[in-house]
Amino acid sequence: MIKNILFDIGSVLLLFDREATVREFSYYSETIPQEKFTDEHVFLPEFWPGMETGEISPREDYERFRKVSGCRISFRHFSLIWARYFTDSRPMIALGRSLSRRFRVYFLSNTDPLHIPVLYSRFPDVLFFHGQALSYELGVLKPERSFFERALAKFALKPSDCLFIDDQPQNVEAARNRGIRSIHHFNPEQTRAEIIAEFGRDGISLEF
Repeated sequence: MIKNILFDIGSVLLLFDREATVREFSYYSETIPQEKFTDEHVFLPEFWPGMETGEISPREDYERFRKVSGCRISFRHFSLIWARYFTDSRPMIALGRSLSRRFRVYFLSNTDPLHIPVLYSRFPDVLFFHGQALSYELGVLKPERSFFERALAKFALKPSDCLFIDDQPQNVEAARNRGIRSIHHFNPEQTRAEIIAEFGRDGISLEF
């Protein structure tokens, strides 16, 4: 029976405009023309994941970013742009807050230490969780099996007692393989309907 709801953060509760982030950084490059400035100049594929696992500090990522992108901006300026282009999904936050009144809610997210404090400050309505398991604290990224093992162990949760919601199919599949019922999030209406259906299988009627 479901006792715990596990939410991803990015693209579920908070929406991130990756293209706008890359575009703003491109304005500051002294070596790469804007039309040739790409996603990989910002989200360095060989380096950035290390910040999300806590292996690399934000300052180290920033220094590498400056070399690759040609952006001569301060660390503070980099940090501001890094977290600027988020908006809240108000229907999903309302849904999460409603669920948190009846069930234990946890956040399971691939993220970094620059995003989280700023986003929680900007979007206080998202602070409805009872606990959080973040990749940079766990030292591993979804969809690795060890991510889910460490997250569940952190709060002494049983897989069969959990319902997981994530926008990435590989993460949903990994959670299911761990024995966690999971929903692949596309939009608030679909996720809401699937949550109601999952609880219905346990004989629980939900009203939002």
